Amino acid sequence: MEILNPAPSTLYQIIPPEVCFSCDVCCRFLEADSPLAPIFTETEGKKVVAHGADPSLFQPQTDGSSAQIQLKPHNDFYICPFFDPETSHCTIYPMRPLDCQLYPFALMFSEDGREVVLGVDTLCPFGEAHFESAAFQRHIRDVIDFVESEAVTAQIIANWSLIGDYQDTVKIVHTLTQLTDATSATHP
Repeated sequence: MEILNPAPSTLYQIIPPEVCFSCDVCCRFLEADSPLAPIFTETEGKKVVAHGADPSLFQPQTDGSSAQIQLKPHNDFYICPFFDPETSHCTIYPMRPLDCQLYPFALMFSEDGREVVLGVDTLCPFGEAHFESAAFQRHIRDVIDFVESEAVTAQIIANWSLIGDYQDTVKIVHTLTQLTDATSATHP
């Protein structure tokens, strides 16, 4: 009998902090109403608000459970209000939402909108440079196991706004069948 490893209870970040701190991709957006701004589940939002975040920063989403963070202007673009542009640090890193924990992975609908897929954002310099490495390929498998775990799948189903629209900068690595089946009624 084969013993299966359970999905990890937390997701580790494969990108070294010094790489993230020197990058200028994450947490920055071209538009104030970017669809790529982080989504917080109701539980995640309440946790951040309990630690002092302004509740008005959270814009309710159509799934009725999650909320997207309202971006703030910074120079010629917009940033997450929890991002410190001087240090490139996240001020809520230990409490950051699943949406941010997954990055450079993205949950999105396929180009035809029929499937929920997991992909790697090629705009992330580390993801693009290390995509073919054995370590990154193992990490892809770990992320798939994490997302397909019962608890995380249930969290995504309850907060289906976490699943974004198709992005052509994301390299698809896996089709998420359970999420596809669960969201087929909400995303024709």
